[in-house]
Amino acid sequence: MRFFDPLPDSAFLQPDQQVRLEANQHYASIYHYDFLPGGNLLVDMELYVLYIVARKSISKSVELSLRLPLLIPGSGTFDSLIQNFHSKLDMPNGGRQLRGNNSFAYRFNGHWSGAAQPELGNVVVGAKLRVAGGDNWSLAGLTAVKAPTASKSRGWGSGAADVAAGAVISWASDSYFTHLEAWYIYPFAGDEAGLTYRSYGRGSVTAGLRMSESLSAVVQAQGGQSPYVSGLPQLIHPPYLISTGLQGEAYNKLEWSIYFTENISQKTTQDISISVNLSWLF
Repeated sequence: MRFFDPLPDSAFLQPDQQVRLEANQHYASIYHYDFLPGGNLLVDMELYVLYIVARKSISKSVELSLRLPLLIPGSGTFDSLIQNFHSKLDMPNGGRQLRGNNSFAYRFNGHWSGAAQPELGNVVVGAKLRVAGGDNWSLAGLTAVKAPTASKSRGWGSGAADVAAGAVISWASDSYFTHLEAWYIYPFAGDEAGLTYRSYGRGSVTAGLRMSESLSAVVQAQGGQSPYVSGLPQLIHPPYLISTGLQGEAYNKLEWSIYFTENISQKTTQDISISVNLSWLF
């Protein structure tokens, strides 16, 4: 969350001149402990993130978007369930077992310390430009600017803006849909003691199977480079996420989706998360 992290998108635009409002909710379990050059880092929490997203097509080929996140950290209730899940799949717990279940910690004793209080995340302004396509496929260019609205002193932001450019191509039919997306991201954050920041790439692939007119099954993979240059493997290890879920339409113009995401690298991103997304078209 300190840097721009794209949410996978479609190359298809909203209907001309209409507005889509979204409430994208993510509930994630996080555990991370590191020895850093300026002090030790300990993050042990469950984090609820509410993204309020507005999208509007200003022409048949251009769509603008605004993404505003609210971060609500807490001690949580799922540590025991997550450890049992990892044990059955023979996956590492990343050190979570070394602390009491459902305890809260968010501190870096070299600079900052955090509390279980709501925080404003980094606001993102984006644009999508459709450059080619037909009824069943579309190719779009993407651009975004991440504003430094999250608190750097409490560790939630880098204190500087990021700019990003990318592209997404989508195919759709009566029985399936798929999206292939890639980004290049440049952070303006200045280097700090023991840490150097670099430009980085991110990408995702999404595949969906339509089971009925109002229900689809979806599988999604995300990954890419880390924005850090460091001697610490935990920071430079690339993040990889696998998501599975369902999406559909509850009634006219209200769409929904629910996803379960597992972090298969367990180094620089959340461990397990659940996302519930609601979308209205006006």
